[in-house]
Amino acid sequence: MTSTTLDESLLEGSDITVLRPGSTEFDAARVIWNAMFDRHPLLILQPKSTEGVARAVKFARANDLPIAVKCGGHSAPGHSMCGSEGIVIDLVDLQKVAVDPVKKEARGQGGALLGRLDEATAPHGLVVPAGVVSHTGMGGLVLGGGFGHIMRKFGLSIDSLLSAEVVLADGSVVRADTDHHADLFWALRGGSGNFGIVTEFHFKCHDFGPSVAVAIAVIELEHARPALELWSAEMEDGPDELSWISFLRNVPDRPEFAWVPRELVDKPVLIMPMLWAGDPEEGEQRLAQLTDKLENLAVLYRDVLPYVLVQQQYDDIFGYGYRTYCKAGFINDLNDAAIDALLDSSACVPNSLSQIEILRLGGAVERVAEDETAFSHRKAKYPINIIAMWDDASRDDETIGWVRQAYSSVEPFLNGGIYVNYAGGDETGGDAAAYGSTWDRLVSLKEKWDPDNVFRFNANLRRADLAT
Repeated sequence: MTSTTLDESLLEGSDITVLRPGSTEFDAARVIWNAMFDRHPLLILQPKSTEGVARAVKFARANDLPIAVKCGGHSAPGHSMCGSEGIVIDLVDLQKVAVDPVKKEARGQGGALLGRLDEATAPHGLVVPAGVVSHTGMGGLVLGGGFGHIMRKFGLSIDSLLSAEVVLADGSVVRADTDHHADLFWALRGGSGNFGIVTEFHFKCHDFGPSVAVAIAVIELEHARPALELWSAEMEDGPDELSWISFLRNVPDRPEFAWVPRELVDKPVLIMPMLWAGDPEEGEQRLAQLTDKLENLAVLYRDVLPYVLVQQQYDDIFGYGYRTYCKAGFINDLNDAAIDALLDSSACVPNSLSQIEILRLGGAVERVAEDETAFSHRKAKYPINIIAMWDDASRDDETIGWVRQAYSSVEPFLNGGIYVNYAGGDETGGDAAAYGSTWDRLVSLKEKWDPDNVFRFNANLRRADLAT
């Protein structure tokens, strides 16, 4: 089917910009974060209102077209952009965020990036827990659960969600919360983009900031084992305020790492960022106590920084335009054999853009019942994301091969689950592993709210006999 055969009457009006193949605007809009995907949809529609999104969905249904939804475009498997078999609804013109400092609530349109949310809440001494790259789209991040620096203190992003305005597969608009369409609201909180297009997120905010204490320890790889063991022990009963991450990677030759000695550049190391989600003065003391326990430090960075700035610290490292491939899972026991596998793989990281990232859940995340939301991995301990980024297509086989080797080496220690926002798309267990124990209920709700699988460009929920 070509655009000349489509019934475009539903697109008439001023609240939808229609981008067609061959235009400069179309080519700019079809660019997504992962440069591995160079796709050309039939049309790209950019609505300027919820009603415009609804009309775009009705247009797609009238013409029997599947829909990809683009917010920040960060989907590693390229779900934000489809090919000529479908259309893209691009939410780039829906980026407003409003904060009510009295009620301590925030409302963000479905296309807003996380940086807008942080910048809107910070002046009021408030925060909504969200991801760690400010150009990530709110829609994808929140619907998948929402990991971030302060999740142990305040929970996942979905744990602060009060309601959502949703355009459904038939083009109707509903508001879902615990009292209205409660089953849909449950599914939205971890079910990814399977159920509709969220045009507004309504969050409760938390008192926070505006500044936080941070520390970043760098340890050469030969000394990484005791540091990882200490990390595991300290985080077992660690305070909710403590965020402590482990990156196994080469030190990049980039301005944000100018404080690292030059002799460490391009060498494999363990980088351990820490953040205290509480009083900065107390945080400085608590982080100093922890870093004092780390032996053989190569270099240590400590500061008190505006939280908004901290939320932007990985923006360039995880910037647009790189070829990207990743595989993810959860490690529940960071034992000797698991550490062996991690260190062996990190010794041969293919470049300074690639890494093995390990987080620590717990705290407020695990205190929510596993069946309270669609996110089912509350009791998991260590989310792991093995991610490679590079810019030379001739190195595809080598770089993808490293990710697959590293994943294979740690797979014996994985619990079978996957964080949907980290998923590369071909992990063991497939899409079902992203949803775990909530899979069956989610599939039933998918059949209720989107029986024709209109929203299929995602970690898709479908029974084996459901057409894709």
